[in-house]
Amino acid sequence: MRMLQKAGLRVFFGLVLCVFFNAGHAQVFDRLYPDSLSIALAQPLEWVAVPKDSVASPDAFTTAETAAGPKHHFQPYTDDTVLPTNKQQEAWARFALPMTDKLQNWYIRLPGQAVYKVSLYARDAQGNWQVQSAGEAIAPANWALRTRVPSFELQSHSESAQSYYLRFENRRPITERPMLLTPIEYIDGASRVGVVIGLMWGIFALLTGLCLGAYAMARNKVFLWFGAVVVTLMFTQLVLIGYGGWRIWPYSTHLNQVMGWVSSTVTMAVAAWFCTQASYTRDGHPRIHRLLAVVAAVNLLLACVMAVHLDLVPRELRNLWLAISTVAILGSLIWISLRGQAWNLMLLLGAGPICLAALARLSYNMGWMFNVESAQAAGVISAMAGLLWVFLVLAWRSRAALFSNHRGAALSTYDPASGLMLPRIVAARLPQMLLRARKQKSACGVLMIHWLNQAPSHDEASDQKRGAALSRLGEILRGAARDVDTVARHDENHFMMLIEGPINRAALSEAATKILADCIRACEKLGEPGAFSLHIAIWHDTPGTQAADEVMDLLAVRLHHMASGTKRPVQFVDSPLEPGNPATGGGSRREDLLAKINAIETSHPSLAGERSAE
Repeated sequence: MRMLQKAGLRVFFGLVLCVFFNAGHAQVFDRLYPDSLSIALAQPLEWVAVPKDSVASPDAFTTAETAAGPKHHFQPYTDDTVLPTNKQQEAWARFALPMTDKLQNWYIRLPGQAVYKVSLYARDAQGNWQVQSAGEAIAPANWALRTRVPSFELQSHSESAQSYYLRFENRRPITERPMLLTPIEYIDGASRVGVVIGLMWGIFALLTGLCLGAYAMARNKVFLWFGAVVVTLMFTQLVLIGYGGWRIWPYSTHLNQVMGWVSSTVTMAVAAWFCTQASYTRDGHPRIHRLLAVVAAVNLLLACVMAVHLDLVPRELRNLWLAISTVAILGSLIWISLRGQAWNLMLLLGAGPICLAALARLSYNMGWMFNVESAQAAGVISAMAGLLWVFLVLAWRSRAALFSNHRGAALSTYDPASGLMLPRIVAARLPQMLLRARKQKSACGVLMIHWLNQAPSHDEASDQKRGAALSRLGEILRGAARDVDTVARHDENHFMMLIEGPINRAALSEAATKILADCIRACEKLGEPGAFSLHIAIWHDTPGTQAADEVMDLLAVRLHHMASGTKRPVQFVDSPLEPGNPATGGGSRREDLLAKINAIETSHPSLAGERSAE
């Protein structure tokens, strides 16, 4: 009886142990999502470590099981399995897909793209082993599946269970299990990574554009160096998620191996130099300036050496130096903040998310995050948030320079009284507009507006009233123009509008009518009927040989004719003058007189020579 009780207790405790420790010995592949479909394998996933190049093909394992020689003891592949791969040792794994009613495709994907080489062995129809390989040692264009990370396609058959072997060659232990995915999960994972890559391109391009715009306004080189940090960090992120070998250098094995380290060290160098520029360490903290300069120089030197040959710098030394560089940069910012430049703490708040981006992959390896795509997306979003915060801090700190430079640029371009552009803008843009219209063979237009009965006075009240009216007139003219047109103040009482082509006479007349109508309504609000009396001369043509000066002369002559009295406040320069206009006769007499003078000079070359000499 006692023996039966002891046996029953042993069975009971055995069942309890199986319940609690069954998950630790689950011989299954890793999953992409918590609810991913799992398959019951015909042969569980097992692994064994062997000396490097001691096993040429999986036949060595099947032969060892039947022969009297040393046998290879495969171990279960569990959640906490670490493959002890190094330069002297490699690992093999085996499994078998079960029989299925119909042909079914599966995908094996390794979450880490930094695997030196992984090979899949499968038997063909004749029973021979077929090998597919991927990893850093092979150009991505020659992988079995051209993707970001090493992947292989499998098939389950209805005749028998299909056996597969995986060979892992790596320079350090592998902590991640391979994933067995359905085609839908495989495509879904690739689509999500595509969204992350698109988000990276968009946000980083936006930050780069903002940096260039801020530099153009503030003329502060700090924004240029921060833009360099943005570009190098974006490139490093793209390399680390496998985009570089996938799209940028798919045929280069060397770049596939070295660019991850080279881009990381270059990013560290640019970040160190950016800190020297942003914190003004050259003047306030010369020792820290020299420290950061040394960090930047050593990182650039290591980048050049590793670009030539990666093994020239041991892996342990690379990791150690990157850690030292990170600590030196963050420590320098903390020291400077404590020594008086408290605003550097704001930079540290942005450096925090950027450092977390570097730890996103580690969080997946440690099991803090289940989905590798989520880890990559979290790293990208964290880096972008940190960079955006740093840019806002720099913009806030440079706001005085930005505002002053913007104000100076505005004063050099716009008239402060009317809010319209200065005459030199018209002088520069009118020839360009005529040239564009001549090349496109399209008609363009120019309006010259004369503001009547308005002149500066010595009365302060009158000047204030005139200034308000001038500002209101500027608003009316800007409202009548399109965003591609140019509105400027030509002189004290004359204004110009350059109307880009193609445009017809009716549209120009409509714009002039709108100006007059708005002026009439403005007069009614001011209670002064003559406050906005305007004469508008319009030039409209498809430019041939006309120069800008000729167009300006035609407009000025037409306004001069209209100043003597007219019933039409809007006139085209090629329209006939009004009959009975006193200016008509005077203009004709002047034209006749000029014609006679020209005829006399033509008939007497000596007079023409004297005039040219003058």
